[in-house]
Amino acid sequence: CLKGEGWVRSAGETGVVGAGDLVWLPADEPHSYGCDGKSPWTILWAHFSGTEIPSWEALLGLRAKVRPMKLSLPDDRLEELALDRVYAALEKGFSLRHLVAASAALRHSLSSADQLGRDTPDPRSAEERVARSIESLKADWQRPHRLKELAIAARVSVAHYSAIFRRQTGFSPIDFIIRQRVRHACRLLDTTLVPVAEVGRRTGYDDPYYFTRCFRRVMGFSPRKYRQGAK
Repeated sequence: CLKGEGWVRSAGETGVVGAGDLVWLPADEPHSYGCDGKSPWTILWAHFSGTEIPSWEALLGLRAKVRPMKLSLPDDRLEELALDRVYAALEKGFSLRHLVAASAALRHSLSSADQLGRDTPDPRSAEERVARSIESLKADWQRPHRLKELAIAARVSVAHYSAIFRRQTGFSPIDFIIRQRVRHACRLLDTTLVPVAEVGRRTGYDDPYYFTRCFRRVMGFSPRKYRQGAK
């Protein structure tokens, strides 16, 4: 919904829809919807199918009941969700290249909706404090970090910190730091002739054997073999 208001009804539930709301209507499920009489809506919509649908339903969290997702975006920027790009691609025809372009634009729209649908966290919340901690780790990945110290700085327990951290990044704090270091090691291996042991030291590993072990765990092979591989 780009502007105005309306409603949608499905599975015995009715949801009020306003500007910035996204509604997911599952296939083969009876539903009805309409605009408000005093403030009629302007909407963009798309019908689609495919094997990815259950995964998108789970990611967006809209399958269980009819409740609009609130998107954290000003009304004048809602079209950044790119549904117009889906239409634009299909208006050019239905050749494979146009269908691929439309599919890519739709995935972009759904991904954008997921990002914009996350409520802006309270700066005092544990989620936001852990998010700030993650940003600090990205900037200060070389020095050693202790999980307990990170949790204390975020003012949460170690278990709560780890759970929020994994939810926000997909990794445990330790794995996240290791991957940050390995990513920078890959950059050095790709762009310099610095010896492998020195690459390890520059990325926070004084022990070259431990560096190689961590690198292999993330990349699947040793730093030396990574450097020799065709890029």
